[in-house]
Amino acid sequence: MAFVRTVLLLLLQHLVLTSGFAVSGHHRHLHHSLLTDKAALLAFRKTVVHDPYFRLANWNEAVEVCNFTGVTCDRHHHRIVKLNLNNSELTGPLSPIISNLTGLRVLSLVQNHFFGIIPPELSSLRHLRSLQLDMNNLQGSLPESLSLLSNLTVITATNNNLKGELPPSLFSNCTSLGNVDLSYNFLTGKIPDEIGNCACLWTINLYNNQFTGQLPVSLTNISIELYNIDVEYNHLSGELPANIIGKLPQLSFLHLSYNHM
Repeated sequence: MAFVRTVLLLLLQHLVLTSGFAVSGHHRHLHHSLLTDKAALLAFRKTVVHDPYFRLANWNEAVEVCNFTGVTCDRHHHRIVKLNLNNSELTGPLSPIISNLTGLRVLSLVQNHFFGIIPPELSSLRHLRSLQLDMNNLQGSLPESLSLLSNLTVITATNNNLKGELPPSLFSNCTSLGNVDLSYNFLTGKIPDEIGNCACLWTINLYNNQFTGQLPVSLTNISIELYNIDVEYNHLSGELPANIIGKLPQLSFLHLSYNHM
Protein backbone atom coordinates (compact mmCIF):
# COMPACT_ATOMS: atom_id res chain seq x y z
CA MET A 1 0.00 0.00 0.00
CA ALA A 2 2.81 2.37 0.86
CA PHE A 3 4.31 1.78 -2.59
CA VAL A 4 0.97 2.50 -4.28
CA ARG A 5 0.54 5.74 -2.29
CA THR A 6 4.05 6.81 -3.28
CA VAL A 7 3.37 6.17 -6.96
CA LEU A 8 0.08 8.07 -6.79
CA LEU A 9 1.74 11.04 -5.09
CA LEU A 10 4.47 11.10 -7.73
CA LEU A 11 1.88 11.00 -10.51
CA LEU A 12 -0.10 13.82 -8.89
CA GLN A 13 3.04 15.91 -8.51
CA HIS A 14 3.91 15.31 -12.16
CA LEU A 15 0.43 16.38 -13.29
CA VAL A 16 0.58 19.58 -11.24
CA LEU A 17 4.01 20.50 -12.57
CA THR A 18 3.22 19.79 -16.21
CA SER A 19 -0.15 21.54 -16.13
CA GLY A 20 1.44 24.53 -14.42
CA PHE A 21 4.13 24.64 -17.08
CA ALA A 22 1.54 24.43 -19.85
CA VAL A 23 -0.52 27.28 -18.39
CA SER A 24 2.48 29.50 -17.75
CA GLY A 25 3.81 28.69 -21.21
CA HIS A 26 0.44 29.57 -22.72
CA HIS A 27 0.43 32.94 -20.94
CA ARG A 28 3.99 33.56 -22.01
CA HIS A 29 2.93 32.98 -25.61
CA LEU A 30 -0.07 35.32 -25.37
CA HIS A 31 1.92 37.96 -23.55
CA HIS A 32 4.63 37.64 -26.15
CA SER A 33 2.09 38.47 -28.86
CA LEU A 34 1.22 41.78 -27.22
CA LEU A 35 4.89 42.44 -26.64
CA THR A 36 5.68 41.98 -30.31
CA ASP A 37 2.68 44.13 -31.26
CA LYS A 38 3.97 46.86 -28.97
CA ALA A 39 7.47 46.57 -30.40
CA ALA A 40 6.05 46.96 -33.91
CA LEU A 41 4.12 50.10 -32.97
CA LEU A 42 7.10 51.65 -31.21
CA ALA A 43 9.20 50.97 -34.30
CA PHE A 44 6.44 52.45 -36.47
CA ARG A 45 6.38 55.58 -34.33
CA LYS A 46 10.07 56.13 -34.98
CA THR A 47 9.33 56.38 -38.71
CA VAL A 48 6.81 59.20 -38.17
CA VAL A 49 8.64 62.48 -38.73
CA HIS A 50 5.79 64.85 -37.87
CA ASP A 51 2.93 64.45 -35.41
CA PRO A 52 1.28 67.89 -35.19
CA TYR A 53 -1.54 66.84 -32.88
CA PHE A 54 0.66 64.65 -30.64
CA ARG A 55 -1.53 61.66 -31.39
CA LEU A 56 1.34 59.30 -30.64
CA ALA A 57 2.46 61.04 -27.45
CA ASN A 58 1.52 58.08 -25.26
CA TRP A 59 3.13 55.50 -27.52
CA ASN A 60 6.02 54.67 -25.21
CA GLU A 61 7.40 51.84 -23.12
CA ALA A 62 5.70 53.06 -19.94
CA VAL A 63 2.17 52.75 -21.34
CA GLU A 64 0.32 49.48 -21.89
CA VAL A 65 -0.02 48.97 -25.64
CA CYS A 66 -3.79 48.55 -25.44
CA ASN A 67 -3.95 52.11 -24.07
CA PHE A 68 -2.06 53.60 -27.02
CA THR A 69 -4.06 56.21 -28.91
CA GLY A 70 -5.84 54.63 -31.85
CA VAL A 71 -5.30 51.06 -30.68
CA THR A 72 -7.99 48.49 -29.94
CA CYS A 73 -7.09 45.12 -28.45
CA ASP A 74 -8.90 41.83 -28.28
CA ARG A 75 -8.35 41.00 -24.61
CA HIS A 76 -9.37 37.40 -25.14
CA HIS A 77 -6.82 36.69 -27.86
CA HIS A 78 -4.27 39.18 -26.53
CA ARG A 79 -3.70 40.87 -29.88
CA ILE A 80 -4.16 44.30 -31.40
CA VAL A 81 -7.13 44.04 -33.75
CA LYS A 82 -7.65 47.65 -34.81
CA LEU A 83 -5.37 50.58 -35.57
CA ASN A 84 -7.24 53.81 -36.31
CA LEU A 85 -5.13 56.93 -36.82
CA ASN A 86 -7.60 58.80 -39.01
CA ASN A 87 -7.33 62.58 -39.32
CA SER A 88 -4.01 62.72 -37.48
CA GLU A 89 -1.97 64.52 -40.18
CA LEU A 90 0.97 62.24 -39.47
CA THR A 91 3.91 62.44 -41.85
CA GLY A 92 6.28 59.61 -42.67
CA PRO A 93 6.71 56.56 -44.88
CA LEU A 94 4.09 53.85 -44.63
CA SER A 95 6.38 51.42 -42.90
CA PRO A 96 6.10 47.67 -43.58
CA ILE A 97 6.63 47.14 -39.84
CA ILE A 98 2.82 47.33 -39.57
CA SER A 99 2.73 43.89 -41.15
CA ASN A 100 3.99 42.50 -37.82
CA LEU A 101 0.56 43.24 -36.33
CA THR A 102 -0.72 39.92 -37.62
CA GLY A 103 -3.91 40.03 -35.54
CA LEU A 104 -5.16 43.23 -37.18
CA ARG A 105 -8.69 43.25 -38.54
CA VAL A 106 -8.93 46.98 -39.24
CA LEU A 107 -6.16 49.30 -40.46
CA SER A 108 -7.42 52.84 -40.97
CA LEU A 109 -4.96 55.64 -41.74
CA VAL A 110 -7.25 58.12 -43.49
CA GLN A 111 -6.17 61.75 -43.91
CA ASN A 112 -2.52 61.69 -43.04
CA HIS A 113 0.62 62.38 -45.04
CA PHE A 114 2.04 58.89 -45.34
CA PHE A 115 4.17 58.53 -48.43
CA GLY A 116 6.02 55.86 -50.38
CA ILE A 117 4.48 52.66 -51.67
CA ILE A 118 1.80 50.50 -50.12
CA PRO A 119 3.96 47.80 -48.51
CA PRO A 120 3.51 44.38 -50.16
CA GLU A 121 4.15 42.97 -46.69
CA LEU A 122 0.62 43.94 -45.69
CA SER A 123 -0.36 40.60 -47.19
CA SER A 124 0.80 39.10 -43.88
CA LEU A 125 -2.29 40.56 -42.21
CA ARG A 126 -4.45 37.53 -43.03
CA HIS A 127 -7.22 38.54 -40.59
CA LEU A 128 -7.57 42.02 -42.09
CA ARG A 129 -11.13 42.96 -43.00
CA SER A 130 -10.83 46.68 -43.63
CA LEU A 131 -7.91 48.55 -45.23
CA GLN A 132 -8.46 52.31 -45.47
CA LEU A 133 -5.60 54.46 -46.77
CA ASP A 134 -7.52 57.42 -48.20
CA MET A 135 -6.11 60.94 -48.45
CA ASN A 136 -2.39 60.31 -48.13
CA ASN A 137 0.57 60.73 -50.49
CA LEU A 138 1.03 57.09 -51.41
CA GLN A 139 2.68 56.26 -54.71
CA GLY A 140 3.37 53.25 -56.90
CA SER A 141 0.88 50.55 -57.75
CA LEU A 142 -1.42 48.38 -55.71
CA PRO A 143 0.59 45.33 -54.60
CA GLU A 144 -0.54 42.05 -56.14
CA SER A 145 0.11 40.45 -52.77
CA LEU A 146 -3.06 42.09 -51.40
CA SER A 147 -4.93 39.31 -53.20
CA LEU A 148 -3.89 37.06 -50.31
CA LEU A 149 -6.19 39.00 -47.96
CA SER A 150 -9.25 36.84 -48.53
CA ASN A 151 -11.09 38.30 -45.51
CA LEU A 152 -11.08 41.86 -46.85
CA THR A 153 -14.50 43.46 -47.00
CA VAL A 154 -13.29 47.05 -47.53
CA ILE A 155 -10.33 48.45 -49.47
CA THR A 156 -10.18 52.22 -49.98
CA ALA A 157 -7.24 54.35 -51.07
CA THR A 158 -8.82 57.47 -52.55
CA ASN A 159 -6.92 60.72 -53.08
CA ASN A 160 -3.42 59.33 -53.39
CA ASN A 161 -0.89 59.20 -56.22
CA LEU A 162 -1.30 55.55 -57.14
CA LYS A 163 -0.33 54.62 -60.69
CA GLY A 164 -0.20 51.57 -62.91
CA GLU A 165 -2.80 48.94 -63.64
CA LEU A 166 -5.14 47.24 -61.23
CA PRO A 167 -3.71 43.76 -60.69
CA PRO A 168 -6.31 41.18 -61.81
CA SER A 169 -5.21 38.98 -58.91
CA LEU A 170 -6.66 41.55 -56.53
CA PHE A 171 -10.09 40.26 -57.55
CA SER A 172 -9.23 36.57 -57.81
CA ASN A 173 -9.80 35.78 -54.13
CA CYS A 174 -12.35 38.42 -53.17
CA THR A 175 -14.99 36.25 -51.55
CA SER A 176 -15.83 38.86 -48.89
CA LEU A 177 -15.03 42.12 -50.66
CA GLY A 178 -17.93 44.58 -50.59
CA ASN A 179 -16.49 48.09 -50.90
CA VAL A 180 -13.78 49.13 -53.39
CA ASP A 181 -12.91 52.83 -53.60
CA LEU A 182 -9.77 53.82 -55.51
CA SER A 183 -11.00 57.13 -56.88
CA TYR A 184 -8.83 60.21 -57.39
CA ASN A 185 -5.64 58.42 -58.38
CA PHE A 186 -3.75 57.90 -61.65
CA LEU A 187 -4.60 54.26 -62.29
CA THR A 188 -4.40 53.12 -65.91
CA GLY A 189 -5.22 50.15 -68.12
CA LYS A 190 -8.43 48.18 -68.22
CA ILE A 191 -10.71 47.46 -65.31
CA PRO A 192 -9.98 43.74 -64.84
CA ASP A 193 -12.65 41.25 -65.88
CA GLU A 194 -11.85 39.41 -62.66
CA ILE A 195 -13.82 42.03 -60.74
CA GLY A 196 -16.83 39.91 -61.63
CA ASN A 197 -15.54 37.27 -59.19
CA CYS A 198 -16.40 39.53 -56.24
CA ALA A 199 -19.84 38.18 -55.51
CA CYS A 200 -20.36 40.36 -52.42
CA LEU A 201 -19.54 43.74 -53.98
CA TRP A 202 -22.09 46.43 -53.22
CA THR A 203 -20.18 49.58 -54.23
CA ILE A 204 -17.36 50.32 -56.71
CA ASN A 205 -15.78 53.76 -56.98
CA LEU A 206 -13.05 54.17 -59.59
CA TYR A 207 -13.77 57.70 -60.74
CA ASN A 208 -11.08 60.28 -61.57
CA ASN A 209 -8.49 57.84 -62.87
CA GLN A 210 -7.18 57.03 -66.35
CA PHE A 211 -8.83 53.68 -67.06
CA THR A 212 -9.32 52.70 -70.69
CA GLY A 213 -11.25 50.02 -72.55
CA GLN A 214 -14.77 48.87 -71.90
CA LEU A 215 -16.68 48.46 -68.71
CA PRO A 216 -16.28 44.74 -67.94
CA VAL A 217 -19.22 42.56 -68.92
CA SER A 218 -18.41 40.50 -65.83
CA LEU A 219 -19.95 43.27 -63.68
CA THR A 220 -23.30 41.67 -64.44
CA ASN A 221 -22.14 38.56 -62.56
CA ILE A 222 -21.73 40.43 -59.29
CA SER A 223 -24.12 40.10 -56.39
CA ILE A 224 -27.61 41.49 -56.79
CA GLU A 225 -26.67 43.71 -53.82
CA LEU A 226 -24.49 45.94 -56.05
CA TYR A 227 -26.07 49.38 -55.87
CA ASN A 228 -23.31 51.78 -56.96
CA ILE A 229 -20.86 51.89 -59.89
CA ASP A 230 -18.96 55.16 -60.33
CA VAL A 231 -16.39 55.32 -63.12
CA GLU A 232 -16.76 58.99 -64.10
CA TYR A 233 -13.76 60.96 -65.39
CA ASN A 234 -11.83 58.14 -67.04
CA HIS A 235 -11.10 57.21 -70.66
CA LEU A 236 -13.54 54.33 -70.97
CA SER A 237 -15.05 53.55 -74.35
CA GLY A 238 -17.42 51.11 -75.97
CA GLU A 239 -20.94 50.16 -75.06
CA LEU A 240 -22.53 49.52 -71.72
CA PRO A 241 -22.75 45.78 -70.93
CA ALA A 242 -26.08 44.40 -72.11
CA ASN A 243 -28.75 43.84 -69.47
CA ILE A 244 -26.66 45.49 -66.75
CA ILE A 245 -29.79 47.06 -65.30
CA GLY A 246 -31.83 43.88 -65.51
CA LYS A 247 -29.15 41.71 -63.92
CA LEU A 248 -28.39 44.18 -61.12
CA PRO A 249 -31.80 44.97 -59.65
CA GLN A 250 -30.40 46.96 -56.70
CA LEU A 251 -28.30 49.23 -58.91
CA SER A 252 -29.29 52.78 -57.94
CA PHE A 253 -26.25 54.77 -59.06
CA LEU A 254 -24.45 54.33 -62.38
CA HIS A 255 -22.02 57.18 -63.05
CA LEU A 256 -20.47 57.09 -66.52
CA SER A 257 -20.03 60.78 -67.41
CA TYR A 258 -16.82 62.22 -68.85
CA ASN A 259 -15.70 59.09 -70.66
CA HIS A 260 -15.75 58.17 -74.36
CA MET A 261 -18.73 55.85 -74.17
